[in-house]
Amino acid sequence: MTPVDGQFEGPNKRRYPRYALSLPGRFMRADKLDYPCRLIDISVESAGLTTPVPLRVGEKLIVYLTHLGGLEGNVVRLFPGSFALEISATQRKRDKLAHQIPRLAAQSEIPEGDERQYPRVSADEAALVTLADGNAMVCPLHDVSLSGAAIVTPARPPLGAEVMVDKRRAIVVRHHERGIAVEFVNEGQRGLHALSGGLRAQPPR
Repeated sequence: MTPVDGQFEGPNKRRYPRYALSLPGRFMRADKLDYPCRLIDISVESAGLTTPVPLRVGEKLIVYLTHLGGLEGNVVRLFPGSFALEISATQRKRDKLAHQIPRLAAQSEIPEGDERQYPRVSADEAALVTLADGNAMVCPLHDVSLSGAAIVTPARPPLGAEVMVDKRRAIVVRHHERGIAVEFVNEGQRGLHALSGGLRAQPPR
């Protein structure tokens, strides 16, 4: 797909091309709550997103986008029902985005995050959840699949934060009433067996 100049293009020429890309996501504000959003377009330096939530210029957000993961940045412009985010990232993260964005933009159809590729499995078990600050707690698993898990916990790590679930690296992708949902890093068959061997399979949600 050819890069586009969208409504969020600023007065200065950007060093990186901008691509039209629609992806669902969530973002967290200073109040530690998460809110819905959807990506409109993105470059390595900035992104345009829609949201029904009123924001302020200068707000710092942590955004989690399906297929792209966690991003941090500041709101730099506001538009009716949407905003522009200036992305704060390490060079390593920018290099990763520079690889991911064109690849995703070139796909004619991108599966939504809610259309799960793997069946969820009911889990009457617990896992050791270790947070980024080193705090660890044993938490019940609500359900688990090869790609992620819903965990019952009072902890609310920010969206995009990395945690350990037993011996598996995972990224926090959602907060729910009873805890958090995580997506495993480097998903694979071993994840299901490590967390919930022998559990009863349920139909995909």
